[in-house]
Amino acid sequence: MATSSEGAYMVLRSVPGARRRRTRLVRGVASGGLALAGVLAAGCGAGAGAASEPEVRRDEKVIRQYFPEFGDFEEVVWAGETLGDDSRGSVPGPSDVRVSGVVRLAESDARRLRGAYEWRAAPGSPYVLPGIRPHVPGQADWLTSEGFTATVTGGRYPGAFHLDLRKKTLVFDARNPTKKKT
Repeated sequence: MATSSEGAYMVLRSVPGARRRRTRLVRGVASGGLALAGVLAAGCGAGAGAASEPEVRRDEKVIRQYFPEFGDFEEVVWAGETLGDDSRGSVPGPSDVRVSGVVRLAESDARRLRGAYEWRAAPGSPYVLPGIRPHVPGQADWLTSEGFTATVTGGRYPGAFHLDLRKKTLVFDARNPTKKKT
């Protein structure tokens, strides 16, 4: 079983051209800082060959660090999983991570997002990790925005963001998100 700091190092190696940031972040993880990579990697290898469902979490700090564009939201539920032992095929390899969640936005942030981006209808329900599915509101009017997605991901990783303005709910699913400078 990998320790949190070993798992964080494996994931952080995957950020292109970020040796200095990786070093700072690895030091932060090693000193007890809460890093998404360490949280997610802690569960890898937890049962030889057994695929377990990721733990659903409610800690806001991690999501605020990786997705500050969501604003000062009121509540979040999220889960993350490591995708394979070495999903990139390198030796030794960093692992990809997937993070899904549901955010209940503050009224002011729902208004801000509505006005700041061009949104279009998104048929169907957002794709999320199985543990998050029960938290995704049914009968929602999902919207997506290429501009918002580009702002959040900066083109550095794939992500999907679905917004229901009536319910003030934002659903996200991202692969290898990067921590933002605050």
